[in-house]
Amino acid sequence: MSGKINRRRLLAGAGLTAAAAFSPLGPASVFSATAASAANGRLIPGGKLGTITYSQRDVPTRLGIAASAALGVAPTMGYLGGRNFPQDPTDLGPLVPLPGGWLELFEFLAKAGFKQIEFAGYGQHASNPGGAAPNPAPGGVTTPEARAAYLAYARTLRGFLDAFGLEAIGNHGFVPNTWNGPGSAGGAMTAQDYNRLQAELEFAAILGMPFMGTGSDPTSANNRNIEPWTLAGEKWSALNEISVGQWGIQMYTHNHSPAYNFLQDGPLVTVTQHRITGEPIAPTQVRGESGKRLMQHYLDVTNPDLVVIEMDVYWAHVAQHQHRWRYDWEGKRVEDIFDPTAQVAKQTKRYPLFHAKDGDATGQAPGVGDGYSWIPFGDPRSDINYKGFYSNIGAKGFHNSNYEQDNAPGGNGDPGQSLRFARISAAGMAALRG
Repeated sequence: MSGKINRRRLLAGAGLTAAAAFSPLGPASVFSATAASAANGRLIPGGKLGTITYSQRDVPTRLGIAASAALGVAPTMGYLGGRNFPQDPTDLGPLVPLPGGWLELFEFLAKAGFKQIEFAGYGQHASNPGGAAPNPAPGGVTTPEARAAYLAYARTLRGFLDAFGLEAIGNHGFVPNTWNGPGSAGGAMTAQDYNRLQAELEFAAILGMPFMGTGSDPTSANNRNIEPWTLAGEKWSALNEISVGQWGIQMYTHNHSPAYNFLQDGPLVTVTQHRITGEPIAPTQVRGESGKRLMQHYLDVTNPDLVVIEMDVYWAHVAQHQHRWRYDWEGKRVEDIFDPTAQVAKQTKRYPLFHAKDGDATGQAPGVGDGYSWIPFGDPRSDINYKGFYSNIGAKGFHNSNYEQDNAPGGNGDPGQSLRFARISAAGMAALRG
């Protein structure tokens, strides 16, 4: 596999200037090499401190500072933090022009201390440097012309990343509906899906990504029966046979809280207690649960050297709050609390990617609601024990952690909020010690 990765790295550099050595600016100056980071107790090494651009999704689509000047229009104004920010998050600083588009966003994130970028799509405002992202498959068909334009855009984005010493670590994007396998229609991937997948993998290779994936679960977690989760393992194994075999890129799935619910893998049983409250209910038939979680079954039926997962640590803790009781194979209600740390620790290298999303406990009763609300990483309100998590999952320094906060953009009322929250979170991730 190392030969394939080397070939991919060579392809990623084709037609690009060599990446300049990273010169830290501002808060990034606290970062050091991974070995030194491990020595001084950092739980998230500086070289693996990342963000998914979903958290800053308002920035690429905004007309940037340079584009505004070129068009002779006023830039978007907002607050990026003053002299004492982020130590004092209330120090908003002066009203300033806000970055927009990929080039300006990458510059901002690099100065904030981020090193890795997980994309949530590649689109941006057409007037920003690099222009709009071409459609790789107009009308569903990946033509040679569309593919060439799409890959040229990839080389532009790679140049932007290199300019600020950033590394593309992954993307939430296209995943084929068809695949090669007995459970796929016709037992094979359609030509349209295959050609689009090849274009997306080459795009990822140009960016230098070791991973490419989705923001979704392997299959719909609304269906907890064992059969669709076994089939999902077959699909993602087949996709990785293509992506790893041809490009050296591992394709990953994500998780939300339902993916750590209990697998329905037993016989039909009659239950007489409410799952959450334990109160009596009318006799009801359900499928029994052994205690295995959906995502664990997915891991069990896939090749550990091929198929990997990105854990959203926030949603894993929501699962701990929500999915606390199961019905065993005799129909008895059993308390069985999920442990995200233990889940990773027993197979830590199958979780090379994390969404480092922080949460403030809502005070809801166990099993009611989500149990947490989104906050910047390292916010004093945090009720997720990230120090304990990173200290006990093993393989220190191996994992790639991407800050995410679904509610980071502040809209028209506070258009600088997502960028301020990114600065707070980069500082919080850098400060995590153990």
